[in-house]
Amino acid sequence: MEKDTPICFETTSNIRNALEEIAEKGKRSVSSVVESIVSQYLHDHKTVKREVENRRRSERKPVHFHAFIGDPRWQRRDFVAAEIQDISFGGIRVSIPAGTRVKIDNYGEEANFTVIFSLPDTLWPIHMECRPKWVADSEEAVQMGAALVNPDLSAYQVLQKYLA
Repeated sequence: MEKDTPICFETTSNIRNALEEIAEKGKRSVSSVVESIVSQYLHDHKTVKREVENRRRSERKPVHFHAFIGDPRWQRRDFVAAEIQDISFGGIRVSIPAGTRVKIDNYGEEANFTVIFSLPDTLWPIHMECRPKWVADSEEAVQMGAALVNPDLSAYQVLQKYLA
């Protein structure tokens, strides 16, 4: 969808600084940050019919799975607890408690992380490597959207069966 309508508004310097900080961390523009906040609010409150074009190749399914995430180089005992909030063939949204040792500061290959979780009615946990696409911090948790990176065939088949 083409952006064709500018908007201006007044705010406090604290909010402006916070928006600039979020934009810098996410390597985005302040305009993009404001748009994503408003879009998320509209989506959460279902106040507007879907006017925003969905750029995902597949829809995410809302879920609440316990998971463990960490640096692929870590020992499994060093992983931290997390919650997968939605999942699709191409990615996940995960929530990590604030203050954990998992830090995602950039979006290159070196920022990849491993997520370990179980799907209902499966006999073994799924291990997948993910690459962060966006990160949003709050006082309670860090929300992160991530793309799946080269999932192995067996894990992808189990995920495909679950999402079908």
